[in-house]
Amino acid sequence: MNSEAISAGGAIEEGSAVLDSLNLAKFSAPQIDTALRLVEQLSAPERGDPVSCRSALQAYARGAGFDDAILAAEALRVRVAALAKWRAGHDPLRQSNAQSVVEAAAVSRLSELADGIGFEPAAFQEFILFIEEIPW
Repeated sequence: MNSEAISAGGAIEEGSAVLDSLNLAKFSAPQIDTALRLVEQLSAPERGDPVSCRSALQAYARGAGFDDAILAAEALRVRVAALAKWRAGHDPLRQSNAQSVVEAAAVSRLSELADGIGFEPAAFQEFILFIEEIPW
């Protein structure tokens, strides 16, 4: 995927090539954590608006030196949204170790789920538990 696969209205084009490209974008846990914090600082209506989220994340991506800030911003936005979706459905009380969740969100594969792009819930939870057990 390149930045042309993102429509002016904020939606990404459907298709496995787009999903593959989103999965090729590599981020560290600190980058995901920064993206989460940036999105959390937006107003509630802005957090629900892909264009507003992407705009905030593009500024970050430019400053962080990503070659394609538009693509990086969209990939970050999708990962943040996937994490929010997973948390809402599988860890609403946020009982999982926060750092392990962010580490998992940085490297877990995004999948096409029944309700859109997200992390496969069981595999994501298992990966979080695995990360928690690593003796850093």
